Formats: sequence, C-alpha cells, structure tokens
Amino acid sequence: MNVLAGKLAPSNPSPSKLAPYECGVSEPSSIQMRWPVRFALLAMLFLIFDVEALFFFPWAVIARELGVQGLFAMSSFFIVLGAGYVYARSRGALKWR
Repeated sequence: MNVLAGKLAPSNPSPSKLAPYECGVSEPSSIQMRWPVRFALLAMLFLIFDVEALFFFPWAVIARELGVQGLFAMSSFFIVLGAGYVYARSRGALKWR
C-alpha cells in the first residue's frame, strides 16, 4: 500500500517546497544570528519550575501516608519554589520586552 501510494501520489516539487523551513522562519538568514538572553533565561526558568512541579504529584498520591512530616517537607519545598518565583519576577525575568 505504501509503494502504491508513493507511485500514485502527485509529485511536483517547487523551489519554495524544497527550501528549509524552521520554526516559522521561511529562510534562515545566518548561522551567526544572536538569540536574546531573555529567551534562554525564560526557557531555563520554565524547565526549572516545570520539573519542580512534577514533584507535587507523587506527594499528592501518598500525602496521607506521609502525615505531618510529609506536609512539612512539601510546605518547605513550596516555600523555596515560591521564593524563587518571587525573586525571578522581581528581577524582571518573566517580562518579555
């Protein structure tokens, strides 16, 4: 079926169809193009907070088994996470200018 579909499908490549297409940029201008530092900073912050948020699910599943000690541990984790968020926001890391 794949061979038959490949033989029967229309094929009329044009220069625009054969040109590379990367992330909404139709023609990449240069390899030496500089990325804004804010883009990388925002991406790293997203990864950090996303991975840290993954720790909430296992805790929520066994929260009753952990008791008060587990609640204290997760509260301290949440306070550190919140302090990091407040610090990043106060420094303007989450503003896209």
